[in-house]
Amino acid sequence: MKKIIQAVTVFFSTLLASNAVALQVGDTAPDFSAPSTKGEIVLSQLVKQGPVVLAIYYADFTPG
Repeated sequence: MKKIIQAVTVFFSTLLASNAVALQVGDTAPDFSAPSTKGEIVLSQLVKQGPVVLAIYYADFTPG
């Protein structure tokens, strides 16, 4: 799960750093894939299984 969160963090950091328009609450997220401890995940495949919540914990991988 931590790898998923890390991948999502990297994804959103890249999105924001590229001067792209940031997503707003309720917007449809762009499709992406990310490595996880259970293999690669693809957002469009997860959405087919039900609602998906993307959570970002900026300090999750920091000491202290």
